[in-house]
Amino acid sequence: MYKPTVLYAEDDQEIRENLSIILHQYFDTVYTAKNGKEALDLYHEQHPDILMLDIHMPCLDGLDVARIVRQADPNIPIVILSAYSDREILLDAVNLKLEAYLLKPIDHTILKETITKLISQTEGKETVHLRKGLVWHNSSTTLVYEKKEIKLTKKERLLLQILTEHIDNYVSHDELIIHIWHDDIPDHSHDNKLIQLIYRFNKKLAQQLPMETHLIENSYTLGYRILSS
Repeated sequence: MYKPTVLYAEDDQEIRENLSIILHQYFDTVYTAKNGKEALDLYHEQHPDILMLDIHMPCLDGLDVARIVRQADPNIPIVILSAYSDREILLDAVNLKLEAYLLKPIDHTILKETITKLISQTEGKETVHLRKGLVWHNSSTTLVYEKKEIKLTKKERLLLQILTEHIDNYVSHDELIIHIWHDDIPDHSHDNKLIQLIYRFNKKLAQQLPMETHLIENSYTLGYRILSS
């Protein structure tokens, strides 16, 4: 049975270690970060299902990380942790669609209720069934056809990750570029890079599978999408 993963970012080592012990009661895999930059790097590398972010951290604060993640993924559950109940911060966080805003020291009953709710939301999202019998596995970021894995590049994995998160819906060119080339400063060259990436991916599938149409569809104004089976 698929179990979701969580990324927990907190700069205070003692608090981070203590809460990590509690999180391991609910998650098999807990990624921890001591600052915002480390949290963002782990998000891109490990693709966790849930984010728990302290607000005040070095490099990037929790809200900065949440804003960047939201550009690539509008649906991932995000919980913000803070020692302060700040009205301005709460108003600033409204557009980030947070699942919860927990005050420290964290009430364990509230924490348990929040985690249980988030886990129930992520259940059933392990696999996405695409057209022509293709299956995308979220946790391993693999694409499978008739029980055989199709070899993908790192950028193809990032491409499929964001498109399957928005299955049947278009994702804009800008969103795709920000997600796939997250280590770059986007410029006009990335438009052509995206076109070439999708062209090569569709061609790869056409050569390996009996596909009459492309898996990834394009709309000049809306962007790209993948349809479910």
